[in-house]
Amino acid sequence: MQTQARRLVIFVLFLIVPFRPTAYGGDDEILVFVAASLTDAMNEIKERFEERAGGRVFFSFGSSGTLCRQIQKGAPADVFVSASPIQIDALELDGLVLLDTRKDLLTNNLVVIVPSGSGLRVAQAEDLAQKEVVKIAIGEPDAVPAGAYAKEALENLGLWDSLHPKIVPALDVRAVLAYVERQAADAGIVYGTDATISDKVEVVYEFPEDSHTAIVYPAVVLKGSKAAALAREFVDFLSSAEAGRVFEAYGFKTTGGH
Repeated sequence: MQTQARRLVIFVLFLIVPFRPTAYGGDDEILVFVAASLTDAMNEIKERFEERAGGRVFFSFGSSGTLCRQIQKGAPADVFVSASPIQIDALELDGLVLLDTRKDLLTNNLVVIVPSGSGLRVAQAEDLAQKEVVKIAIGEPDAVPAGAYAKEALENLGLWDSLHPKIVPALDVRAVLAYVERQAADAGIVYGTDATISDKVEVVYEFPEDSHTAIVYPAVVLKGSKAAALAREFVDFLSSAEAGRVFEAYGFKTTGGH
């Protein structure tokens, strides 16, 4: 009985102790928590940075809200790049970031996508109410910035209450994209940059900029970093002209990194 109990304790600890890649460690390697919508651009930037700096970069991609909570619970990340200032602000209040390293890197837009060739026409947001649109995928508003922006836009346009029964929440914005690609949802609300990476969806509507809070991607070095010098160098590189060209190639707009 004691042996079984011990095994159970070990198993539970395995589940709750923050995971770190086994190859990760040392002051020449950093773990970067990154909003899922940046996946493709960041993987390209990683290669360029490693060639230049000589250090190694590991990524953990996910919804910004989930990543933020993991950091608050002690996950050993060195850098956090969020799809919303809200998560960075929360970490600042918790005293978990190096304040002088924060940079606003990018902006994005919010669009409605449908499966390519579906024939659905959404000339305005109100068209999401049509009977042909049964399921609308968005990121979980409480955890996914893209979902929070989507909810805010629909609320400001007076549509949230009527469309809420159609909403299908997803773990992150890339999951929304996948739902629409697989036709598991008739429409989805994602960033414009997510729509550009798939030929299985098409953009049918762009939300007005004044319908939601400006979409800004901040980056920051975390106070618990064991490789703060390399982490600072990476955040600086993210705001460089070279990285900016990569981001712009994926449809992001750069802010100048201030």
